[in-house]
Amino acid sequence: MAKTMKSNNPAIAVMQQMLQERCIAEPMFAIKMANPSKSMEGAINYLCSQIQKSGLCVVDNDTVMNLLVHYFDENEIEEGAKVNCNIVVSKPELSEEDKANLKEKAMEQYKEEQLRELRKQSQPKAAAPKHTATAPKAGAEINVQPSLFDL
Repeated sequence: MAKTMKSNNPAIAVMQQMLQERCIAEPMFAIKMANPSKSMEGAINYLCSQIQKSGLCVVDNDTVMNLLVHYFDENEIEEGAKVNCNIVVSKPELSEEDKANLKEKAMEQYKEEQLRELRKQSQPKAAAPKHTATAPKAGAEINVQPSLFDL
């Protein structure tokens, strides 16, 4: 694998997996992939140049697979110039097991949040400072001498 493709390693790994599955399903395709004039780097360059020519930004797995297979099937195909692009792999649909695990984690997180909220509510609240001094009412006399009984 070329070092220039380092940032796209996850996408390249997915494409290699797709091609390996195709080789298992069709042993004749494995012979075509073994062609010394063909390489994974060449296939990816061809793929990117074809997608760029089409004007699309996003393609599905079938389109990617068809372009890769076409590159390895045809001897006359040139791989094309290197295209400066980012290849991103979308996440597959979640299995029922994954969905159940995520639901369980979400429930645990929800329970923890609810417990935190209950603990926060059950903590004693700080007493508000009592307001002891009041302003005299209009017309009332002001007592200049402090009294021990006024609290």
